[in-house]
Amino acid sequence: MWRDLRDRLLRPLIRGPLTARHPAVAPSLPAAARGLPVVDSARCDASGACVMACPTRAITVTEQAWRLDLGRCVFCAACADACPQGAIALTGRVELAVRERTAAVVSTPITGGGS
Repeated sequence: MWRDLRDRLLRPLIRGPLTARHPAVAPSLPAAARGLPVVDSARCDASGACVMACPTRAITVTEQAWRLDLGRCVFCAACADACPQGAIALTGRVELAVRERTAAVVSTPITGGGS
């Protein structure tokens, strides 16, 4: 019993904290980690291939804008693979918390490549 109590009290002091000092320190992610998809608006042709490839229907595309619902996106990269222009890339951003549901929809105006 004493040994168990000693281990529970001393081990955290010797080992140090196990958690990061978030948000002051960015999370340490492996190189293969996927994050938020972003679109290069100059390369997007608004073909909608990314919309059809998205398994969760998180993406909508009009001739004016590319929209991503962060609440639905699972960062699978299917949209990036399906884009014929290579306009979509996954970033390392994984912090997606918002205070209101409407803030979870990211909209990027499409400026070029229209067919």
